[in-house]
Amino acid sequence: MLRSTKGTIEVEEISAATYAEFLLKHEHILKDEVTMLSYKAAIEANAELFHQATVLEVGCGSGVLSLWAAQQGAAKVIAVESSAVCQVARQLVRHNRMEHVIEVIQENVQQLQLPPVDIIISKWMGSALEAVIYARDKWLKPGGCIFPHQANLYMVAADQPREQQSLPDYWTRYSGLDLRLAWRIMQQTPVIDCLDAAQVITQWQLLRRFDLSTLSSHELSFTVPFKLRALRQSLAKWFVLYFDFRFPKLKPITTSPSAPPTQWKQALFHIDAHLPLCIRDVVKGTFQVKRAVRHLDFDIDWSFSNELVQVQMHKQIYRMQAGPDAV
Repeated sequence: MLRSTKGTIEVEEISAATYAEFLLKHEHILKDEVTMLSYKAAIEANAELFHQATVLEVGCGSGVLSLWAAQQGAAKVIAVESSAVCQVARQLVRHNRMEHVIEVIQENVQQLQLPPVDIIISKWMGSALEAVIYARDKWLKPGGCIFPHQANLYMVAADQPREQQSLPDYWTRYSGLDLRLAWRIMQQTPVIDCLDAAQVITQWQLLRRFDLSTLSSHELSFTVPFKLRALRQSLAKWFVLYFDFRFPKLKPITTSPSAPPTQWKQALFHIDAHLPLCIRDVVKGTFQVKRAVRHLDFDIDWSFSNELVQVQMHKQIYRMQAGPDAV
């Protein structure tokens, strides 16, 4: 990046490691046109809110959302990113001649002192959620906006493609070794993947609504009941979570298996018991989330009975680790 210092121009080099981190963590985000263009549409549809506003982007990554906010006439944009990827954001800001509007800061939000802001924008549906809540309570002006401002969390059950084995050979026997213990541990880790809509075998269940204007940090751990009614006959292999999120003036954007794929895909929780569903059968139970600093614990307690099988209340425990930059 070119930087002016006492009338001279010098080049700020970005290391190969930083570019590698950028490609590893952010290339797939930029390729997610469903999400990125939805943010762009939301900023443009609400241009009157961004005009002459002070905007804070939490977890800016490449800084694209900040650039779009500046294009809509924001007076000041503060782009915060905890990782070294912020160097890439600074370059993009410079190349787009927006350095007079956008300030890129490498730091955790909780460590900063910032002025009051009119708008907070973030892809907060993940590890940035607590940081956004902190920023809202600390700096968002009364009547200010958060983009997106709402989200809903859903659950369904799904089967497994017939060609996919439930226990690959290398877990039962690999050069004379028995690795089934490792396989069982793997089943306690949610899988982040795109499910085929044809695999969904139950109606969806709304688990939780999130309103960013009122949501508090202690509400990020919760327990809710669920009832999943079967739409067709099949063997259930996964509990599946997905969500939608909403901006003012736009229709919801969903990460459902029936919608175009996004960077978030879906979260798949392996069912470790035999669960043959017939039409109108119901799987019921409770879904619990316990949020820690660098991981999420999930408890799914469920029961089921029909003419084929009876399962008393059955507990499954899962853990999802956060990345090293999670806040």
